[in-house]
Formats: sequence, C-alpha cells, structure tokens
Amino acid sequence: MHIDFPKLSADKPVVGQGTQLKRTTLGQWVELGASNLIDNCTIGDYDYTGQYCFMQNSDLKKFISIAAQVRIGPTNHPYDRVSQHIFAYNGSAYGFDQTDVDFLEKRKAIRTTIGNDVWIGHGAIIQAGLTIGNGAVIGSGAVVTHDVAPYTIVGGVPAKPIKDRFSDEVKTDLEKIAWWDWSRAKLAKFYLDFRLPVNEFIQKHLTD
Repeated sequence: MHIDFPKLSADKPVVGQGTQLKRTTLGQWVELGASNLIDNCTIGDYDYTGQYCFMQNSDLKKFISIAAQVRIGPTNHPYDRVSQHIFAYNGSAYGFDQTDVDFLEKRKAIRTTIGNDVWIGHGAIIQAGLTIGNGAVIGSGAVVTHDVAPYTIVGGVPAKPIKDRFSDEVKTDLEKIAWWDWSRAKLAKFYLDFRLPVNEFIQKHLTD
C-alpha cells in the first residue's frame, strides 16, 4: 500500500524502515516496503513490495508487484527427524555449536522463482521451490503449492487456477515481445503504449 509514492532512481533502491536484507542483491528502480525480511534473494529491476513481506531463497525477475504481508519461499523444518526444532540443526542460539551445514545448504538450494510482471496479492504465501510464470496473478490470501503457468490468475487455499488473463495466442506474442527486457530508453519512448488494448500493443511491437 502506498500513501505517497516515493521518488525512485536507478542507482539507489528505496528500502523501508526496519527492512533487513541478508545475502540479497537489488536491481534498479526497486522499492521495498517497511519491515521486510529478505534473505538470500535476487530482486529484479522495477520490483516493489508492500510492508511486512518475508522472502527467502528466491529469485524475482522484473516489474513484480507485491502487496503487504506476502511470504515467498518459506523454509521447511526436518519433520522426518526425531526433532524438527531449530535447536537440532542450527542451535547456536541455544549453545549448540555443531550446525548441520549440509541440511542448511540443501534448504538454501531450493529456489523459488517469480516471473516478470507478476502481481502478488495481500497476504499470499508461495511455497519454496515453485515457479510463478510471467504475467501471473496470485490472489490475496492464496496459498500457492504448485507452479503457476504464465498469465494465469490463481486464488484460494490451496491456490487453484481461476482464469487465464489472455488467449494462448496473446500469451505467446507477449512472451516474444518480452517488453520487460526493453532498455530504459525504449520503455520511455513507448511508455504510453502500455495503456493500449493488448492486441494493439502486440500489433505495434511484435515485429520490433
């Protein structure tokens, strides 16, 4: 949620008060809301988050819109062991020094990928290791437990497809155009085209 939109820049991301970043890289024109916790992630150009978003071990592509209180890539506990509590595998806070490095590294390697131009609604949870396709919409409060196809709207618990945003032909054409990879100069040149009906946009840019 924005009350006032901040002035963004290519060189310096806007990071909200109380947000913590660890082992994370940020692209250009990025805005992170207040009180985010982001660990071992890549955040692409033009991505923004709302408040209280938590992400781990995830790769976010470009132009992603994330509402408040979203959880991406939550890590699992070893529920097949005698104890699933953190003390048993990463117990330094409890005075146990034999960290289970192998388990932690395997957990970090389970990456969640969010495609270009994805919109993630308030309070959604996207489980670890999934791929959300370009242009998808994740409904508010959804719990996503399977991959989501490009340009598909999903919602519910567990999340299920609601409808496609576009026809298969339009989806294919948008993937060919891949406007999210345009240079800043090209985005500026054709900025108003993003308000055109999708078929007019495709007709104009498919052969660029």
